[in-house]
Amino acid sequence: MKQITGRLAAVTGAASGIGRATALALAAEGAKFALADVDMHGLEETSNMLEQQEV
Repeated sequence: MKQITGRLAAVTGAASGIGRATALALAAEGAKFALADVDMHGLEETSNMLEQQEV
């Protein structure tokens, strides 16, 4: 995988499934990102998961 630390990614569907997994994986690799989804509750859960990873 190319170096993605500090790069910006827009993740749609980040409230669950592949979108959430993508956001978590990008965060683990050091990327900066913007999250979007129509499911605000799920999006908040994803945000909380990222905060627990200290991202």
